[in-house]
Amino acid sequence: MAKKTDFYKGMKLLGSQKEQELNSQIQGLLNNRALLESVSENAQLQVPKINRMQEASERMSIIMNYPTKKDVATVAKLVIQLEEKIDRLEEILSSPEKNRIVKSGGSSRGAKKKSRGSSTEKDGRKKRVSDFINESLLLSAKLSDGDGQRNTNV
Repeated sequence: MAKKTDFYKGMKLLGSQKEQELNSQIQGLLNNRALLESVSENAQLQVPKINRMQEASERMSIIMNYPTKKDVATVAKLVIQLEEKIDRLEEILSSPEKNRIVKSGGSSRGAKKKSRGSSTEKDGRKKRVSDFINESLLLSAKLSDGDGQRNTNV
């Protein structure tokens, strides 16, 4: 048993030493101004290339009629906004019903049950929205794989 604890203590000590060495090397590289400037310049040279590739992808998506990540994100935002509007409308429509139940002498249990149901409905809608977003992203990833097949069900 003592051998195991000595082994683990030795491994822990060795790991700590190597971690300190790596941290000092990384810190030295981060303090190297010339290296950081060259990396920054290289990154700035890549920006126009990335922008051109994105524009080309946008044009191809129009020609080949498949959604881009921006399209999927826009649709997801619109769906979320629509869900929020539907929730507000449901609240407006349900408030007169709640008032009638309370005024007519009925117990508030019916209103509580209704609110539980609407909470379940909200959870269901949120799940459907997240499922839609996930499926759209998967479809977008499949289309960008370049398998050459066009999905006409989109």
